[in-house]
Amino acid sequence: MQRKIKERRECSQLNVEKELVMSKLNHHRFKEADSEIIAEDEVTTEKLESLFKRAFFSAKIDEDERLVIGTESIRRIFVGVDEDRKLLKYMAAFGLKEEAPLELKHAFVNRMNHRVIFPRFSVVEERSDVLIADYFLTFEGGILAFQIVSALRLFSRVVRGAISECDDDDLVE
Repeated sequence: MQRKIKERRECSQLNVEKELVMSKLNHHRFKEADSEIIAEDEVTTEKLESLFKRAFFSAKIDEDERLVIGTESIRRIFVGVDEDRKLLKYMAAFGLKEEAPLELKHAFVNRMNHRVIFPRFSVVEERSDVLIADYFLTFEGGILAFQIVSALRLFSRVVRGAISECDDDDLVE
């Protein structure tokens, strides 16, 4: 079991390193948007979809009108616009072993929240087979396009890294 966990961590670390290299390459390709400022009233799901596509991410709006982004290390990250609170929400969900005790899942989440600052991790009792990672970014007064894309890259890397580092009990499916 320990060998399996070590192999998974090494594989996950390689994926994180690969994403970092790809992120740096795409960062250089995305230079033209570095200084683009998106006005507060122009931050929409459609605008974000276009922005992420220009930054070489897989991006689409699903049937529930949610923006879904694919990265090297996380297949689906949902990015939402909260117009009332002027916040962007980055969110990813992962399956957890249903048969594992809730206390073990909470300990896993607590380890990640203790070790990692950027995203927030949670498991709720009603859906204890799902791990949620989220992060909020304000766009009040406008926001740089570069900041939106950089936050996604960082979110993806940090979430995947936290899971691989802290999943001692092999809970994530």
